[in-house]
Order: sequence, then C-alpha cells, then structure tokens
Amino acid sequence: MTGEERALHGMVYQLEAAWNAADSASFAALFADDADFIHILGGYYTGRAAIEAGHRMIFGTIYKGSTVRYSVEKIRFLRPDIALVSSPVFAVSRRRCCERAGDTAHPHCRKSRWELANCGAAKHQDHGSGHGAEVSSLSS
Repeated sequence: MTGEERALHGMVYQLEAAWNAADSASFAALFADDADFIHILGGYYTGRAAIEAGHRMIFGTIYKGSTVRYSVEKIRFLRPDIALVSSPVFAVSRRRCCERAGDTAHPHCRKSRWELANCGAAKHQDHGSGHGAEVSSLSS
C-alpha cells in the first residue's frame, strides 16, 4: 500500500469516527470548501458549511445514536491528484437494524492533504443505501 493509499484509508476512517461521535464539524472538516454532497433522498448540500449543518441536523434527529462501519473496497487513481475510493458502509441505528451503503469517494489533495470534493448517496435495492464521494488532489 502506498502512502497516498494509506492517507485515503485514513480519511475514510476519520469519517467513520466523526459519524460515530455524532461530530458534524469533524465530519465536514474532511470536505473541500466547495464540496458537493448528495444525500440519501437525492437532495444535495453544496459547501462544507452546508454539509456540516445537514449532518448536525441528522445527528440530532433521524440518525441520533447511529453508528457506521466503513471499509475501503477499492482505490483507483484517475490521475495522480484525483482518486476514486469505493467504500461500503454498514450503518446501524435504533431505527434500522443494519444497512449496507456503497461509498464511492473522489478525494482531492489540497495543501498536501486529501479532502472530499463530492459525496453522494443513493438507495440500492439489494444493499440498502449507497453513498458516493469524490476525493481529488490539488497541488498547493
């Protein structure tokens, strides 16, 4: 595993830790200022502040007390500074027993660190819900 792949794995696990702590600020901090996030109902948030506010709301309501478990299934570098990360998510909440969501992330690296530029979610009939994220890299 390369250093870049380790950094992307680390980002995924930071998202997991932030979700499990219901910490919307830490969750959103992994996103670029101008990131796009498509949520599970098909609506979207644009910008880190909107992503933080949306997650703050769900952590206090419909996903209150929920936990997730992420794993990295695949990393594909589209360019040296843009990567596609597939990461299944297993979410457990008081309302849902267990759902599997397939994350696809497109991170980008700014100032020598990876940030999420795009993240989306969609229902998968066979696995519950799916999330996707773009992680790309920009040179400093």
